[in-house]
Amino acid sequence: MAGRDGPLDPLEARDPRTVGPYALLGRLGAGSMGRVYLGRSAAGRLVAVKTIRAELAREADFRIRFGHEITAARRVSGVYTASVVAAEADAEVPWLATAYVPAPSLERLVAATGPLPVPAVRWLAAGCAEALESIHAAGLVHRDLKPSNVLVSLDGPRVIDFGLAHARERARMTLSRVAVGTPAFMAPEQAQGSREVTAASDVYALGAVLLFAATGHGPYSGEGVLDLMAQLATRTPNYGGLPLELDALVRGCMEREAGRRPTPGETVAAVSSHLGLEPGGSYLPQAAVALVEDYGEGPRIPVPEPVPDVPEDAPPAVRRPRGHDSTQDPSSGSSVRTFLREPRNRVMSVVGIGLIAVGALLGRSFWPDATAGNGTAGGHRPPAPRGDPPPPPSGEHALPTGDPRIVVNQPRGDGRTVFVVHGTGWAPGERVTVRLDHHPRRAGPVVDRKGTFNYAINQAHEFVPGMLAIGTHVFSASAGSRRAPAKATFEVVP
Repeated sequence: MAGRDGPLDPLEARDPRTVGPYALLGRLGAGSMGRVYLGRSAAGRLVAVKTIRAELAREADFRIRFGHEITAARRVSGVYTASVVAAEADAEVPWLATAYVPAPSLERLVAATGPLPVPAVRWLAAGCAEALESIHAAGLVHRDLKPSNVLVSLDGPRVIDFGLAHARERARMTLSRVAVGTPAFMAPEQAQGSREVTAASDVYALGAVLLFAATGHGPYSGEGVLDLMAQLATRTPNYGGLPLELDALVRGCMEREAGRRPTPGETVAAVSSHLGLEPGGSYLPQAAVALVEDYGEGPRIPVPEPVPDVPEDAPPAVRRPRGHDSTQDPSSGSSVRTFLREPRNRVMSVVGIGLIAVGALLGRSFWPDATAGNGTAGGHRPPAPRGDPPPPPSGEHALPTGDPRIVVNQPRGDGRTVFVVHGTGWAPGERVTVRLDHHPRRAGPVVDRKGTFNYAINQAHEFVPGMLAIGTHVFSASAGSRRAPAKATFEVVP
């Protein structure tokens, strides 16, 4: 399906391979509390496993709240929610597993196929409102309903990421003193303090989600949390592009006074008279149906790239070290997700591997050694001991593996956050020079054989003696393969 990037990323070296009784197959995403993985039980059942960040797990209060929320979440059994199937609050890394739903989020669906027509938005409203009824009946308030937390299946939406509201709130307030929720979709009273948050706050968020589904935009837009929260407190939501047929429904849910909003049950009643599609039909447009059906085929688990069996003396460019596990390589598998499912593709792969091996032998015979001219005796690097990986090329013979670039692992955090920079596409073996804001440049890490590096900004206080100042910071990296610095920004918040 064009436009689909796939819901699953390969596991990275720092990711666990198992959590509780589940083997992890890949990464589904990340959030404020930790990472989310696709897991598989011994019997083959797929689940979404949410792990908790280490700094939160160290807080005794958090574990207690987490345990209470898990108990309440197990009571949620609505058709339009993803049920909790297992959890362990006392584990070294606390975790929660919910049923895996092979469906795109509303956020991804609208981005790929455009805003939904009026009948589809009403259908979405009914399903999400029923989900909120189930959540509220269990004594919970979702507090973070947004397009990325609504998965769209052909038989109705599924509301996810509920059941951790109070635990997450405690974490957010402890770590960053920011109200729990997503400012672009939270209710006005939610931005003012957690004591004012009730089930009516979820109804406001539902209205904001429906506005996004119908128009492709949220009620507010701006840069940064503070800008969005200022708009939330002072401005009227942007209802531009909202169809007249949905005006009363959306505006009613988004009343500024919580007491004037409808209940989830009243929302279902308001749209039910417009629903009644024959079995097998769909309220979604054809492009959206095609995307949902594509996801419905199941997760595309990253497949390790085939490793050719080449001689020990083959050039480093085509040789992998003994014991190399391609599943540990974050760059492997994403481009071959389902290619090997077809028998003819498997035949082509075998032929291709054979050609690569033959090419390696010919390269050894007819082309100069890639390690020549590195200053060693006779212009050649001494052979590495058998069984050890060869040293990466360096100096003028280290060729870039792509477009050298960097990205910060998270765009925002408080003064205690460890901001990690990940570089890709750099020349193996070269040392990167790094810089933060106006501070002098410093020697950084050495690029590994895959052309990547990781660097924790100011972890050793190499730029400033204490915590980083509040505000936006600019980090840059450069080396021989990238003389113009590659830059990335991140924000430190109170």
